[in-house]
Amino acid sequence: MTKRPLPPLNALRAFEAAARHGSYVAAAVELHVSAAAISQQVRNLEDYLGVQLFERLAHGLALTEAGRDWLPELSAGFDLLGESTARLRGRRADGVLTITMLAAFANGWLLPRLQRFRERAPRVDVVIRTAKTLADFRRDAIDLAIRLGPGVGRGLAGHALCAEELFPVASPQLFRGGHLPDSLEALRDYPLLHDTDAGGEQPWLGWRAWFERAGLEPTQAARGIGCSDSVVLIAAALNGLGIALGRAALVGPLLATGQLVRVTSETWLAPWRYHLVAPAAHFRRPAVRAFTDWALEEGGAATGGSHVPR
Repeated sequence: MTKRPLPPLNALRAFEAAARHGSYVAAAVELHVSAAAISQQVRNLEDYLGVQLFERLAHGLALTEAGRDWLPELSAGFDLLGESTARLRGRRADGVLTITMLAAFANGWLLPRLQRFRERAPRVDVVIRTAKTLADFRRDAIDLAIRLGPGVGRGLAGHALCAEELFPVASPQLFRGGHLPDSLEALRDYPLLHDTDAGGEQPWLGWRAWFERAGLEPTQAARGIGCSDSVVLIAAALNGLGIALGRAALVGPLLATGQLVRVTSETWLAPWRYHLVAPAAHFRRPAVRAFTDWALEEGGAATGGSHVPR
């Protein structure tokens, strides 16, 4: 069989990174070279192919039609190469499985269940990385991410894992043995704890939206302690500092042990869900597939939410 000629690998990497970022500068940072070197590599690639891949604009880059057509195939090729290399280096079924997620999700959902996965897959060592920022699968050697969002995300495969359901929670000590308030309106007599990330795309995280939704004056929800991290927000509730909007996936174990209690009957089922996401090639790794199958059993996710190639 005649081998088909391939362009220089460095030129391919330069184009793929620049196309993904829409910037020579960002591609240069990722590949640890200069922006001028990225530009030259792309021009060399265009000369080699006899095709223009980018439109050079005043404020960035835009792929030509040829570039848009080629990029998905090139990216898939790099994913396959990375997968094959990882397999050769023995990093698949019995090695380390690195997962990234929010710290609060790790505390509230994954850690209470993780022993069951260890019993099912004892030869897989799990590394949990917590971060608010989205995983960069090419740069950070991440196998799998658990993300909260309206969908899987562009260029990724994934599975819907579990819902984002919220309701008011507090420590029993806040009420000193008395009756719990039975409505949102009654909460105005108690301190409220605020997630400072509320609003915008996630109104269900904020008390103001809850009060408005119930037809109550939203200024009642304006005062109280604010936290930028869900772990700290839950800790503030545990310490009796106020009533928080508890996320079911994060506070389940605390409700089960009685450390927190549901305060009123109101619930907000958010349109966003938690998803297992990664490049499609990652889901062919036995360790990733084993964790995914186990997690979906734990989460009770519907198979209709699947975007994972099997």
